[in-house]
Amino acid sequence: MTTTVTQISQQRHHLAEGPFWSDAEQSLYWVDIPACQVWCWNQTTGQYTHWTLPQKVSAVFTTQSNRLLVTLADGVAYLDKETGVLAYLCKLDEDIPGNRSNDAKCDANGSLWVGTMDDAETSLTGRLWKVLATGEKQKMLDGIGIANTLAWDESRDVFYFGDSMKGAVHAFSSAEFTDIRDQEAFLKTPAGMGPDGSAIDVEGCLWNAQWDGSRVVRYSPQGEILQVIELPFAKPTSCAFGGANGKTLFITSASVDMNETELEASSLAGHVVAIEVDVAGAPGQAFAGA
Repeated sequence: MTTTVTQISQQRHHLAEGPFWSDAEQSLYWVDIPACQVWCWNQTTGQYTHWTLPQKVSAVFTTQSNRLLVTLADGVAYLDKETGVLAYLCKLDEDIPGNRSNDAKCDANGSLWVGTMDDAETSLTGRLWKVLATGEKQKMLDGIGIANTLAWDESRDVFYFGDSMKGAVHAFSSAEFTDIRDQEAFLKTPAGMGPDGSAIDVEGCLWNAQWDGSRVVRYSPQGEILQVIELPFAKPTSCAFGGANGKTLFITSASVDMNETELEASSLAGHVVAIEVDVAGAPGQAFAGA
């Protein structure tokens, strides 16, 4: 189906990612990974704010203070919104300098789960880490291509995690987390497109942005396709629920690897957009640290 698409971002991004809705602030945060930027749009005031960091940044979260938490290429750090100063919480993948952070989310306890990947996108050197507010980190998985889709269905004790390089998202047990990637995937994307970031709605359905698929797909808890939302750009990167009633789906996208003709034909490529949907989702979970 086709739906009304509203532009949120002020400018075209290279690789917009990691949409995070803060209910407390009525604000949407996102990043542009290669531009090394964090962005914030306040829905109430219409004001935009952004911070440029010294390295690639893949995700952003609010915390228990005025600081933000960001996942940088080489680790996890706090970002002071007033000064722009970074303070590292922990480093990641120091033994694999070609890796960088990618998709990340906080669970219901406020712990950060962050996936890493080979920045050249050629090797299966990525990992999945769990980072506590203390900075303590635990490696949950390795051998990952491009870490994407971190989402929890708390009512069913399911944690969704995907590898775009393998075109698959698996449904893990939240309570007894073990590596089940050798089992049948929860979803596999058609050839030519990959599963990117996802969000969960109140009915436990997974909304998945599909890179090079020009679409977001809603899957039932059983893995059935319930709805396909066609988008006016090829590379949606992730999605998040927000807005006043939780029924706004914010979608980030990329303009990388597009020539001038393609960019002219796809004016919203690389932008953050919003669509209104019929079911609500939960706002972003803040990090437990301050």
